[in-house]
Amino acid sequence: MSEFTWTPDYTIASDTEFKTQESEFENGVKQYRSIWSSARRWWKLGFLKRTLTEMQAIQAFFETKLGKATSFTFTSSLNGVEYTVRFAKDKFSYDYVAYEQCDCEIQLVKD
Repeated sequence: MSEFTWTPDYTIASDTEFKTQESEFENGVKQYRSIWSSARRWWKLGFLKRTLTEMQAIQAFFETKLGKATSFTFTSSLNGVEYTVRFAKDKFSYDYVAYEQCDCEIQLVKD
């Protein structure tokens, strides 16, 4: 399995999400149950003032993964743990902000 090796420029935003179903019976009693067997983790990575060559390398990695179709490994700089993740979206874009300098933000989701 390939690894996402680029380090973001600013602190990674990390979210944890659970999916819970709520059912209310006619007598007003509510019942809750978990839909997912474990929490879903998300990371937002920001890359600032990277060279066009670096940005094209990240884009090439995105394209080899066919967007969110294929998973890969990612090591969080928040805790040093390696996760199996995929891109959260099927779209990759970056902003050309200055000569040979680009910015982008991507989201990863744990498999």
